[in-house]
Amino acid sequence: MKKITAILLAVIMLFSVIPFSASAADEDIARMWFCAEKSKKSGIGHVFLYFENLTDETIRVGRYDLAAYDTVSVGSFGTEGPRGGGVYYNLESDLTHYHSLIAVSTLLTEDELEAVTNKIKGYNYWDAIRNCYYFAARSWNAGADKSISFLLFPAFARLIIKNQGGGSAPFELFVDKPVYKQNEL
Repeated sequence: MKKITAILLAVIMLFSVIPFSASAADEDIARMWFCAEKSKKSGIGHVFLYFENLTDETIRVGRYDLAAYDTVSVGSFGTEGPRGGGVYYNLESDLTHYHSLIAVSTLLTEDELEAVTNKIKGYNYWDAIRNCYYFAARSWNAGADKSISFLLFPAFARLIIKNQGGGSAPFELFVDKPVYKQNEL
């Protein structure tokens, strides 16, 4: 019995001095924001995701290659999509009729980003039920620790964001970037 106790103590001491490092899959590589805006046009608003690459390498967000330390917005559009309904990259950055942007964010590991990316790639449509809120909430929930409830109308997303501790978005959205539709990439 003394031998077993001595061996166990030796093993415990050995593992207490060996530094453990996180694997690459456990490191945060991106920040994802769940964003909601009020629309000056309709008052209904718009919900979308916004990603920031935290690495010095290109990462994949949906079908979009996001350069090192760059950002991209991803949203589902119906009537406002310039080339028809569907998922667009950087379209929110190109639109100027939104105001009062609020957001909540989460960090993503490589595995979590891959889960979100796979969910995004599964969409390229828009309808009254599977609208921008549906797209953003379903995609967010694929990788985030805290789930976002889907309440049908984009106007409700602002309440969800505030309830999750979100507030004014800490980034400049309206920047000059090319706009891509998902089925064009």
